[in-house]
Amino acid sequence: MEKIQFSKTDYNVTYRSEKIVFLPREYQLFKFLYQNPSRVFSREELLNAVWPMEDPVDRTVDDHIYRVRKKIQPFSSVVEIETIRGQGYLLTMKEVHDSPLLKDNEVSAQIKNLFHKYHRYGQGDALKLLAENQNVFGFQIDLPELLYLHFMKGDFRWFLEAQEIDFWEKCFYLLHIYSFVESDKEKCFDYLTKALCAEEIPAYHRLEMRLLNRLSLLIITKQLDKAATLLHQSKHEIYEKNLEGFIPLILLFELWLSLLQKDILEIEERMEKAEKKLASYPYLREKANFSIIKGIYWLLKKNASKANDFFDEGFQQLLEAKFIPGVLMNINMILFCLDEFGMSGTLQTYFKELKEKYIQEYKLNELHSKIEHQLHHHLK
Repeated sequence: MEKIQFSKTDYNVTYRSEKIVFLPREYQLFKFLYQNPSRVFSREELLNAVWPMEDPVDRTVDDHIYRVRKKIQPFSSVVEIETIRGQGYLLTMKEVHDSPLLKDNEVSAQIKNLFHKYHRYGQGDALKLLAENQNVFGFQIDLPELLYLHFMKGDFRWFLEAQEIDFWEKCFYLLHIYSFVESDKEKCFDYLTKALCAEEIPAYHRLEMRLLNRLSLLIITKQLDKAATLLHQSKHEIYEKNLEGFIPLILLFELWLSLLQKDILEIEERMEKAEKKLASYPYLREKANFSIIKGIYWLLKKNASKANDFFDEGFQQLLEAKFIPGVLMNINMILFCLDEFGMSGTLQTYFKELKEKYIQEYKLNELHSKIEHQLHHHLK
């Protein structure tokens, strides 16, 4: 049965398209009852569970139950709070029948196509809405889409907690999460190389790892000659096989490589070509990455003010796309370039502090050792 969703950041509760805004104690009371369905709780038990450090009267429970009941009317098809005379209250769950559209292959295919469109164009809010309302729209998210959704919104811990999902299905994302915080990029490259040698890696992940992820790590480990060779090979294959989703990315990698080679004339020529080409691919994440690259270009030109304007634009676009991994990747790339260009000072301090903020917020230091343990175990 589809579950009611409890927000972790406020007192909102959602089910499909319905959202209820509770006061703090109402939220805690409803959540407690929902997590303990079909069990009768006395007023005293509810007081101890929801008001443990306070000394309210019995009437407090009755008043809150009354308000919660009124607010959950939009959820009446799935839950109900009953009064058990002389005993207390209990929450009952109602059987919800799946949409008949779930068996309609045409509808399912159309919705999945829409999902992939939203994915490509970086529409994070739309993806989230589709995911939260699968039964309403009559489709079920496949495992690859589920993995991407958790990654996109920064739910990195889930990849360790979802033990029912095979390591190899998660490996692509675990490698990315690991690289956000691991300072030894040679080690990241080594794990990626071992993963590519493993037959268990799904084909849809292997392709991106082989054509693009290797390229990224060759650049950031300063193996620029090897990166240039791989760039040529990847670009040829991407265009030959018409891998449309990879085309804007390979253009951006060309720019990254040019920036690190510090040939201003070549950079400007490539940027002009990329600007025209990317107009055909109005994907929000790629637009954001291009803005960041423009910022790096202005760093190379020793114009920190202009660089910062483009950085602000790029990060705003990434947050609009709800793509947290892109934020972390670009912070790392900016810090790498600042170091390469010998530019310390205010901007470097700012991005180091910003990186630390995201590391703390998404508990990346805590996850790092656990992910490394899994990588070490499977990628021998």
